[in-house]
Amino acid sequence: MPALEAPTKPVTTKSLAAIGLDPDSLDRTADPCDDFYQFACGGYIAKTEIPADKPITMRSFVAISDRNLEYEKSILETASTKPGDDAILKQLGTFYGSCMNEAAIEKAGFAPIKPLLAQIDKVKDAKSLSAAVTQLHINGVSAVFDMGPTQDAADATREIADVEQGGLGLRDRDYYLKDDEQTKKIRSAYHDFIAATLVDVGHKPEDAAKQADDVIGLETELAKVSKDKVARRDPKGMYNRLDRGGVAKAMPHFDWEGFWKGVGLGTVKDVTVGSPDFLTGVDALIEKTPMNVWRDYLTTVTLRSSSSFLSKKLEDQAFTLRATITGQQENTPRWKRCSGATDAALGDLLGQAFVRDKFGGQSKQAAEEQVHAIVTAMTANLAALPWMDAETKVKAAAKLNAMSYQIGYPKKWRTYAFKLDAKNWGGNALASNRAENARQLAKIGKPVDKDDWEMSAPTVNAYYEPSLNGMVFPAGILQPPFYSVDSSIPVNLGGMGVVVGHELTHGFDDQGAQYDLDGNLKDWWKPETSKLFKQRTQCVIDQYSKYQVSGQNLNGANTVGENIADIGGVKLALAGYRALRSSAADTVVADGFTEDQQFFLGYGQAWCAKARPDYEKLMATLDPHSPAHWRVNGALSATPDFAKAFRCKASAKMRPANACVVW
Repeated sequence: MPALEAPTKPVTTKSLAAIGLDPDSLDRTADPCDDFYQFACGGYIAKTEIPADKPITMRSFVAISDRNLEYEKSILETASTKPGDDAILKQLGTFYGSCMNEAAIEKAGFAPIKPLLAQIDKVKDAKSLSAAVTQLHINGVSAVFDMGPTQDAADATREIADVEQGGLGLRDRDYYLKDDEQTKKIRSAYHDFIAATLVDVGHKPEDAAKQADDVIGLETELAKVSKDKVARRDPKGMYNRLDRGGVAKAMPHFDWEGFWKGVGLGTVKDVTVGSPDFLTGVDALIEKTPMNVWRDYLTTVTLRSSSSFLSKKLEDQAFTLRATITGQQENTPRWKRCSGATDAALGDLLGQAFVRDKFGGQSKQAAEEQVHAIVTAMTANLAALPWMDAETKVKAAAKLNAMSYQIGYPKKWRTYAFKLDAKNWGGNALASNRAENARQLAKIGKPVDKDDWEMSAPTVNAYYEPSLNGMVFPAGILQPPFYSVDSSIPVNLGGMGVVVGHELTHGFDDQGAQYDLDGNLKDWWKPETSKLFKQRTQCVIDQYSKYQVSGQNLNGANTVGENIADIGGVKLALAGYRALRSSAADTVVADGFTEDQQFFLGYGQAWCAKARPDYEKLMATLDPHSPAHWRVNGALSATPDFAKAFRCKASAKMRPANACVVW
């Protein structure tokens, strides 16, 4: 690297390890100005083997999740064997223990879902089809369409019903509509899965292949009337207030009166849909598709949704399909699957123990300090933006000032009242599904609860919700390498600080910018400023659309929101770290790296990853985030301070002539 300028403060020398970076993850033969991701993570990639039970491994998300799971295992195994008189441990232990009781699961077979299969067997016309779909929805199985609560985009204080496209067994409509070799391989594996599972529940082997063809044919028709990923990124296009009568008019062959009554929403009036054309398309399919095909489809949906809590044979069949899609070599160990299922079902019970043991000391205070530093940086950034007019700046600042954040764990822990049976894993899983579905539907028609979290405290993730204008940072993500009390400020801000800045920037990305300070879908921009914003957004789309993964270009329009947030997150966290270090008496040089360089290394190493080729292709197709390589290089090449920190020449790849910066 080029020689560095002499520091202006007394120098304290430390090692990279001492400040929270991994020297062995570096590839010092790489030029940071050519490929910073390789420079920061090349050593990690070279020395790391992807575990057989994973499609990807990461220095951050995957490693933290594994550590959190190991902790959860210790809690749950104790709870399942020696819960004592602790009511919380008894619930956790019964649920987890029933999941681990493979002998009882095999003995039960398909008994837990026999009532659902019996309902499906009754399907002979549109009315009985509607009744079967209703029963599946009550049990948390989203057949044909998805339905749940959503904040009213015109009045964010209220929850209304939301009917969305759904019903597909593969994760994206493109898997039904494209004909490249990888897509055809996935469809073939899905066909084999359907046929095998239909045989499992008594269909004749000689009939199952044709039935699988028919099911995929029906799902292909559903895919044709579904919006694609990019269209679904448009909040205004996704908000269509049809209300109860309009939904019935769009899909008249479905018994909506029976559905609303069956799911406990007999008096619902306010309904929005993501795509009216989807409802119209489904209605035509109800009329023209033979009822035997609908029965086979609903059976497939039920088996696919239930595969995690029925026989080992069904689980293995589901894994074979997943392995074809992701390249994963072995199924995840049962204890991990059961820990994850327990977290999904009883997250706030597990979260209480996790927070007690893993989120003590200075963690919450330090995270709050980072949030304040980054909000301050965004405030200054807004004031200095050259392309935004004064009036829009005032409204943007008001939105930022109104933004809420929650750190670590919810203000109030949830309780779980559904009954559990130590010898009935399938029954427990269905009871959990029914309870959560009922909890969600009970929100409809009521005021929004801003303290209701979308994920549990141990979850390794964070999110910004535009209709709440709020951010949530669970305790699960506030772990090394994102954050550690032992790491330096530059490294912590390069890790967790960028996550905070990323989520904050989502409030002003291509979607978030369409919501006002109260979370309403409302235009608050001056027309000329809005035009400039869209031009800058298009620049980001074009930048990332040029990047390739496994021989295919990224979909810059699908990833634009996350890319804007990455670029903004780096910029804000950099300013935040500098503010926090501005009054320091010294400057730290770690193995020759300045504090700015440490910040960028902290960001880069938080995303060190190694993925299987099939999984890379899957994520490049589906994920609204760019792959790790381009999350790092894309955001840093749009950060002029990076090129300055590493003395990159004007011709370097990491120093483009025109940086695509929105915020």
